[in-house]
Amino acid sequence: MADSMFGVDRGDAVSEKQKWSAKAGVKASTAPAVQRLVDDILSGTGTFQLLRLPALPKAHIQSFAKSDEACDLVLSLAWALHTSAKSHCADASEDPATQTGQSTEDASSSHLSIEPEAQPAATPYALSPMTEPIPMPPSPIDPGAATTSPADIAPRDVVQPDAAEPAKQAEAESESLTAHGAQTHAYEVQTSTLEGQSPTPEQVPESSAPTTAAPAAVPTAPSPIQVSITKPATPSDRAAPSAPAIPAQVPQPRFVLANCKVGTEYTAKIEGRDSAGRELEVLDIVVPQGLGLGFDVATQSVTGVPTLAGDFVLPLQWRYPGHASRQTGECRLTSNPDPRSLWKVVEPDQALPYQKPHLAQQLIEGDGFRMVAASRRGRSHEHGGTFRDDDFFIASTQTNGWNVLIVADGAGSAEFSREGSRVAVQTAGCALVEELAGEFGAKVNGLLARWDADSANTFGNEFHYCFHRMATLAVQGIEQAANERGAPVRSYATTLLAAAIKRDGENAFLATFWMGDGAIAAYWSSGTVKLMGTPDGGEFAGQTRFLDRATLAEGFAKRVSIGRYGDLSAVILMTDGVSDPYFETDNGLADPAKWDALWQDIEPSLNSDDPAVALVDWLHFFRQGHHDDRTITLLW
Repeated sequence: MADSMFGVDRGDAVSEKQKWSAKAGVKASTAPAVQRLVDDILSGTGTFQLLRLPALPKAHIQSFAKSDEACDLVLSLAWALHTSAKSHCADASEDPATQTGQSTEDASSSHLSIEPEAQPAATPYALSPMTEPIPMPPSPIDPGAATTSPADIAPRDVVQPDAAEPAKQAEAESESLTAHGAQTHAYEVQTSTLEGQSPTPEQVPESSAPTTAAPAAVPTAPSPIQVSITKPATPSDRAAPSAPAIPAQVPQPRFVLANCKVGTEYTAKIEGRDSAGRELEVLDIVVPQGLGLGFDVATQSVTGVPTLAGDFVLPLQWRYPGHASRQTGECRLTSNPDPRSLWKVVEPDQALPYQKPHLAQQLIEGDGFRMVAASRRGRSHEHGGTFRDDDFFIASTQTNGWNVLIVADGAGSAEFSREGSRVAVQTAGCALVEELAGEFGAKVNGLLARWDADSANTFGNEFHYCFHRMATLAVQGIEQAANERGAPVRSYATTLLAAAIKRDGENAFLATFWMGDGAIAAYWSSGTVKLMGTPDGGEFAGQTRFLDRATLAEGFAKRVSIGRYGDLSAVILMTDGVSDPYFETDNGLADPAKWDALWQDIEPSLNSDDPAVALVDWLHFFRQGHHDDRTITLLW
């Protein structure tokens, strides 16, 4: 490759060059200098910046500078220069001895540190001096750069062979420039100080009209090789850009949109920047059909109500602000599904014992009051294909004005708790109604007729024993069911909350029994609430106490409460499937504002044509993290 560039030596010159090139240590000793020279030339460092060579990646330059090919090229150039210098000196009729000494001195002073041996006289095949500029190809970075006239670029080599022939030299230079000037171009080469660094935007120059320069001065004495490649300043070079600059090579753009959720109103501004941090303007976004979203170019926002879930790639068009040139890109959008859609509805195995309907509701119309109950299988049970564990009981004596409301929540960890809750509410409810409709009811009605401190105390004691009898019967019913099945009693574990209410004009007499979690409250729509006890909680979340024989003997009295209340709006009983999402903590249960929020939510159902059906529908409300069975009973 080197021979093809710098000519071919024949005869003695070949052997002389080969002997010199093969001289021990020449290649090794010159390698560092060759690497620096090649790196400086190709990188445009220092003086070589005037060459304006098209930019190459730094890694490529460094790799090539260390190669044998680069070393051979430089050594071949050195030999060609040496041979041409000898020919030049011979043509000038200078003393060969002086020429040889001068060449040796010049070689020793160069940064290549090459010291060739004395050479014989030039052969007829020696290289001729380079006197014409080498045309350079159009720049790949700035293909629109203006073509300059011959006067824009000085000759690559200006050599004066003889001081006596200035006119001939000037004529030769003029012909050389005319022959090659049309092929010469000016270049704007974009570089970066670090490899891999994002380029800085530059204003693309307007085309410059060629200018006419005076003829080059003719040297009057021998001179070394001169290199001068310049581009004249033009008005477009000096003009300030009117808009943010466009980089010659556009860095990778990145566009970001916030996630959306199916069924939820969505508005998000798209953010676009290139890898250098420059802001980008989005002109259009292609949104998949049926996604339910659209793009507003004025606000740079995507808006709508998503209807599809998934990860989407949105093709788009963009530009740098203030510029007309459009580019293409893409943006990723994640549309999260509605959490409700993730829940499955799986039917329980029909071969399992103790089948129970997923929904239950009941409405009782009384004289000046109404009672309603609703129960619904929770989403966690639907998803797992299990039965509803909650249950309820409501009834009225129809003879003396007493009404009974009971709810129960079977333990989720107990295999047959759905039957335990059913047995508990039915056994306790029937026992309580029977007591209130009989001798016990007549006795407490007499106490209510002469209500005072003594009668109130007696009233409380009577209900304490009544609730104890009721709870004992419920425990016995659960034990009997377990024995019949041959299963442990704990497999039927359940809570039990009961209330007996009698309205007397503007007053309401209320007696309650509270075992486990959930809530019982007397509520006034004016924003007042009276809790009728405290929920049982365990060491960990979700733990509580269940109805069994141990609870009948330990602190039973604290589970019974009585009261006489005027202008009462409602008595409400609920399992934790309702109380947890609305109140969350024991402190929340005591917050009247939370009870007001609950009442506002259920009041439309209570005022509907069929409160029981409306209430069971309402129980399907969605609260993240709360998916248990839900049961509620009210007297209002």
